[in-house]
Amino acid sequence: MKTTYILPFAITLIGTTLYADQNQTVGVNNHTFEPRSVRGIMGNNTPIEHAKGQLRLGYITFDNNDPTSSAYGLGGHFHLDTKRWNGLEVGLSAYTVLNLGINQNPANVNPDFFDAQGKSFIMLSEAYLDGKWGNTEIKLGRQILDTPHADSDDIRMIPNYFEAYTLTNTDIDDLTLQAGFIRTMGGWENGVDASRFVRIYETLGSDEATDGVYYGSAVYEGIEDLTLSLWYYNFKDIADVVYAEAGYSYIVSDNLQIILGLQYDSAKQSGAALLGTQDANTFGLSAELALEQTGVHILCAYNKDNGATGASPFSLGGGPFFTSMENQTLDMLGAPGEAWMLGGSYHFSAIGIDGLNAGIAYGHFEADKAFLYESHETDAVIEYTYNDRITLTAAFADVVFESGKDDKGNKLQDFKQFRLMVNYNL
Repeated sequence: MKTTYILPFAITLIGTTLYADQNQTVGVNNHTFEPRSVRGIMGNNTPIEHAKGQLRLGYITFDNNDPTSSAYGLGGHFHLDTKRWNGLEVGLSAYTVLNLGINQNPANVNPDFFDAQGKSFIMLSEAYLDGKWGNTEIKLGRQILDTPHADSDDIRMIPNYFEAYTLTNTDIDDLTLQAGFIRTMGGWENGVDASRFVRIYETLGSDEATDGVYYGSAVYEGIEDLTLSLWYYNFKDIADVVYAEAGYSYIVSDNLQIILGLQYDSAKQSGAALLGTQDANTFGLSAELALEQTGVHILCAYNKDNGATGASPFSLGGGPFFTSMENQTLDMLGAPGEAWMLGGSYHFSAIGIDGLNAGIAYGHFEADKAFLYESHETDAVIEYTYNDRITLTAAFADVVFESGKDDKGNKLQDFKQFRLMVNYNL
């Protein structure tokens, strides 16, 4: 029996078209892997919602007591698929982002929305050949991926895209097998320039060229109410990464559902070890109580890393950790440590207001040696879905640093961030 695990709390804490949450693959046609965390749900790109196109209006402001940076953007994409012929189909998408801050000081433009110069851009975001024969699918070229360590993380003007070559098979009942190779990454988190695709080694900060990322996975859903997944990534000459997760959902009554999650993540240097020694060994727990008729969801999560170098930094996107928030994630510690979060959401449909959700979450991040890094973050989100086409999301994050320093040795500065996104699906 296939079970879908939904995290409405995170759904609330997110916005727009993104939205179930549990590390699961939802079928050979979508291959979507959805990390179970606030950040994961906020950043999950639903391919069905992007089948034709979307217009997006966004605003973001970032205040850390230096000159406040902000951005106003208008973006969107149009997607075109050919008819399938002998199992083959071609897909193309063009993505445009326009900087609307005409009278804005360029020095105060928030960098998350635009290209490396803070300017408008247009890019060919998807260009792939897709082949389906029976229970096997091959997809070659620029595309959306949602896996634990490579995902769309769609919480800005443009999500992450990848030049990848993937193979998916579901010949065995309840078992989805996938293998792939990722060569380049485009979008807001590629670390170089959102407007173009760059090689993976550049995204990870290596000065020496490598091939990219090879990966394989197995997701099993043959046990009622239980999903098991195992993923392996080889970041060529950098690190080997293993991710495993178990998710269990139990319906207690018509009004109460309990959802539990376990995760394990590790990273070890490999080959030439271009980014140095890697020793990540991370465990995670999550639990959710869903009171559907009441409209209330309560979520808590915990992550602990006891490796020598801290949690794996090799995530091309938002990452897989249960405790990931809008801004803070466990790998930011840069050292062994732990994180926990607690949150709740309310779905106003319980009192007759359809489409309106609200949520709040609190997360704490601390290195084993607290003087190295300690912070806490409070997130609040309101989402309103007017109809199938229009969705509005307002998200606020308040991050406070108790300790920690930046690359220049300065104390990390507290900051507040607010973003407003309005999507219109074509």
